[in-house]
Amino acid sequence: MPGSFKKHAEAIYNMEVRPDDIWVITFPRSGTTWTQELIWLLMNDLDYSTAKSIPLYERFPMLEITAKIPDIAFELIKTNFMNLGNFQGLGAAARCPSWKIIENAPSPRFIKTHLPLSLLPPKLLSTAKVVYVGRDPRDVAVSYYYLHKMVAKSLLRTGFPTFWEAFRRDLLPWTPIVSHTNEAWTKRHEPNLHFVFYEDMIKDLPKQIRKMCKFLGKEYTEEQIKQLSEHLSFESLRKNKSVNNTTGDAVNGVQFVRKGEAGGWKTHFDQKMEIQAEEFLVSRLRGLDLVYPSFSMEETTHL
Repeated sequence: MPGSFKKHAEAIYNMEVRPDDIWVITFPRSGTTWTQELIWLLMNDLDYSTAKSIPLYERFPMLEITAKIPDIAFELIKTNFMNLGNFQGLGAAARCPSWKIIENAPSPRFIKTHLPLSLLPPKLLSTAKVVYVGRDPRDVAVSYYYLHKMVAKSLLRTGFPTFWEAFRRDLLPWTPIVSHTNEAWTKRHEPNLHFVFYEDMIKDLPKQIRKMCKFLGKEYTEEQIKQLSEHLSFESLRKNKSVNNTTGDAVNGVQFVRKGEAGGWKTHFDQKMEIQAEEFLVSRLRGLDLVYPSFSMEETTHL
């Protein structure tokens, strides 16, 4: 984590969890926004009108976003430097710690975080509902690169191969990704935790919506689920400014909500990187029972 996280870690770890909280935990670029919009609508009687009028980052704020802001950047964000003040709640987070804003928010609270369970309140799973979304690390790496490209704009003076090198060495914020996901995977049978893979949502979204309804204790008709699935299509989400909170106009065609696909990493990895990715996954998954739907230890082709 960035050094600034040290100032907030204790407060986050010790914050009070409420029984009517709903938390979404993911590694960045794992379907977080998609899942947030889904959950908020399920819990708010499919109120599409309010969902479109209030930005998702206000309806479902991020817990540790203040901890991600370098000391030098606080005043710049307050002046809306590079339009960052309007991105994902950074403007408010630069003025008041994001965890404190959530701490003072009325119930029911919807809370997003990219922190692993080990850095969150110990009583979280025994108190509130938690949804964890996992995703193939190779696709995450690609999407994570484009997020940095969108936010940093011309200040990002590197290509994907160099970014991948930092990712596979666990040098980027919130890494290491596999142990992050494994922390939730090992607790997937806890009654208050719903674990879902991004790839399964891509494969059959209505099916995953039904499972989410069961977990959250909500009931909707098949027609309502069909309508919700259409609202959550990536074509729809990209047009939805409440959800697709990009830093100004799309930068070099890069938007906050990207393609919404599984396996897109194949167009970004050369053969050397493919081999590195297999080595990365095999070494990180060895000894674990965590299985990604899109990666089989038995079917590795380069090792």
